[in-house]
Amino acid sequence: MRKNAFDQPLDALCLKRLAKQCRRTQEQVYRRFVDAAWTLALRLTGCEAAAWDAVHDGFVRAFRQAGQLRDGSAFGFWLRRIIVNQAMDVHRMRGRESAEAPPESSCSAPDPAWLDLESELARLDPADRMVLWLHDAEGMTHEEIASLAGMTVSWSKTRLSRTRARVRDALNREILDKETT
Repeated sequence: MRKNAFDQPLDALCLKRLAKQCRRTQEQVYRRFVDAAWTLALRLTGCEAAAWDAVHDGFVRAFRQAGQLRDGSAFGFWLRRIIVNQAMDVHRMRGRESAEAPPESSCSAPDPAWLDLESELARLDPADRMVLWLHDAEGMTHEEIASLAGMTVSWSKTRLSRTRARVRDALNREILDKETT
């Protein structure tokens, strides 16, 4: 099992303490899941500031609603869905402007040392990046992605197929460019 992965269960006592708003338990749960939440939010938003907003708001929402959850083994999956929803809310608030490069002061530009794939992910439309990351990295099904996005399963499948082709073509172009220089 990966450290800080969303598939870590919470025991019944921990879940009960979360439901009672125990700050110490909230801190322990936060520390346990924050790395996975941060990685997911950053991949979905492509922006550090927006990712931190999604993580913060996601944990606040999860801690407020923890009393609704009855099964500690489902906590990570439930938190992941909350983080995805928060990241999608960031895109909804930004509207169509989210596909453009954000101002330098609010979001960091990709580090040149990152892999070419990182750069290509950052260039993607937010919805394309979300579908690609949730399906290929997080292992979510098209049904789950469609449900989160409020779209159809065929929308998710089409977005994934087109996005994979776009990323593959861009990476191939970069490889050819590097070989010719």
